[in-house]
Amino acid sequence: MKNAPPAKVPHGAWIWAIWKERLPLIGLLCFLTLLSSAVAVSYPYLAKLLFDSIQAALESGDASAGGAVVDRFALLFLAVGAAQIVAGFFPAIRGATNSFLEHIIRMKYFRSVLDKDSRFFATFRSGDVVTRLTDDIYDFPKLAWFLCSGIFRAVESASKIGFCMAAMFLLNPKLTLYSLIPVPLMVAVFWVTQDRIYDAFQRNQEAISSINDRLEMSFSGVRIIKAYAAEGKYRRFFEADLARRKSTEMAAVKLETVLTLIDQYVDYFAQIGVIFAGGLMAIRGEITVGTFYAFYNYLSMLLFPMLDIPQLFLSGKRAFVNIDRLEQLREFPIASAASDGALAPGDFSSIEFKNVSFRYEGRKENALDNVSFRVSKGERLCLIGPVGSGKSTVVKLLCALHAPDSGAIEVDGIDLSRINADRFRGMTGYVPQEPLLFTGTIRENVAFGSLAPDCAVTDEAFADAIDTARMGPEMASFADGELTLLGQRGSSVSGGQKQRLAVARALVRAPKLLLLDDITASLDASNEEHLMSRLDEASVDTACIVVSHRLSTLRYVDKVLFLDGGRVAAYGTHEENLAVPAYAEFMAHHLSR
Repeated sequence: MKNAPPAKVPHGAWIWAIWKERLPLIGLLCFLTLLSSAVAVSYPYLAKLLFDSIQAALESGDASAGGAVVDRFALLFLAVGAAQIVAGFFPAIRGATNSFLEHIIRMKYFRSVLDKDSRFFATFRSGDVVTRLTDDIYDFPKLAWFLCSGIFRAVESASKIGFCMAAMFLLNPKLTLYSLIPVPLMVAVFWVTQDRIYDAFQRNQEAISSINDRLEMSFSGVRIIKAYAAEGKYRRFFEADLARRKSTEMAAVKLETVLTLIDQYVDYFAQIGVIFAGGLMAIRGEITVGTFYAFYNYLSMLLFPMLDIPQLFLSGKRAFVNIDRLEQLREFPIASAASDGALAPGDFSSIEFKNVSFRYEGRKENALDNVSFRVSKGERLCLIGPVGSGKSTVVKLLCALHAPDSGAIEVDGIDLSRINADRFRGMTGYVPQEPLLFTGTIRENVAFGSLAPDCAVTDEAFADAIDTARMGPEMASFADGELTLLGQRGSSVSGGQKQRLAVARALVRAPKLLLLDDITASLDASNEEHLMSRLDEASVDTACIVVSHRLSTLRYVDKVLFLDGGRVAAYGTHEENLAVPAYAEFMAHHLSR
């Protein structure tokens, strides 16, 4: 989705909402972070006190006092060392929390994507969605890393800077002010460049999405690429996408490098100035050797945190891009949202279209215009009409994949918009025009249609579904039978076999409403006759709607709905419809036997 800008959300509130999922762990990390910083800062200060105490004891000439000082400070150093052991768990817990937060984010937005309707998937490319749910979240320096390691590294650095500055002010305020000289300059640099950084990271993530989208199209369309001998052509497409990613990646790297160098050298020059100033003050006797030693250690300790804070700024800008891209998925509007309180009827008796009109987004003409019909329990309805007449759109509306722009779809007199979508789909079996099978075994693909939460299916239900779809003899010929592993999108079986497995998947849930979208195109006359006769035997209470281009299908249905240009041109039995000139002409010229 290249043209729409990413969603902008309050990033702080978004981060807090994710943190609340693991709040005790976040609290523990805060404690360990501050403890680790306090322990690290305490060493130079304790060393300063030790040196000054030893110097005072030596100047007084009291050797026993010097020994007592060493003993006392040895205990202090042991106590600080024990605290450091406890704080040492901090990196491991931080790494584990990265993984926890990654899981939370990915599941949250994956659930959001599954709730979207078909308009979402027509807007966002598959490779783009995959990138947002994987590359945008995973690993350094992306979102999950930033939410824990990135932020808490910055908290550790900021707390070390704070503790160091507090200790340095206690030691000598004048010398401490020298160390603060580079701070305004660094803040000014990052303030001026923040928008440019955000834009650079956003363009880079879009380029990564394009690469993944190109890969997805390459693998799913590899047969077409090879059939057209278009490997070289497609390779050039891929090279163009790679060149774009390289350009955006290098732009982001250059920007990060320049900002890091500016910060690094500003801090180095300030450090050199403080060392010279502190050395001069020690020579003049304005500070003790112990104080100068502590200052030198604090300056060395400040170097990494001063460099780490800008890295938080950079990784934060990248993470904010990732957050906005994820929120763009979540905020994409859903055409219809059924009430959670209204339940689907327990005993289905009919479904009815009442003056339904629908238009696809971006189209000028309605796909359906004032369509009305009714299908009752046990009844078979066949949808026919020219290509583009709205047959598949009717099926999609019946699956609650779209909502009508006007009119109503009623189930037992209840408007479909008031029925819980999951409950309604649970009573519906759907076989699409282009069947899709998943990577897995035959049994797993059929069992996917089961209403059980774990997709469990009994041997009897599985066998009945396979037999009704007339897939039993061919499945028995496979070396591994029902455990035969299917390739991506079912590539290891024929088109007709995929279609029949899709039929079995729909039947295994014992649907009250069965939707068959032009499946007879992949079935021969014998398989079609077997399927329809078995449906009459096994599913006498099932309402069935069949989209077909075959005249033979009309023998197995009770009524025919003839659509032309999205409108109802004829509705009734085949014999009744023959009295309509448009229907009779279509029968004569368009339907094959």
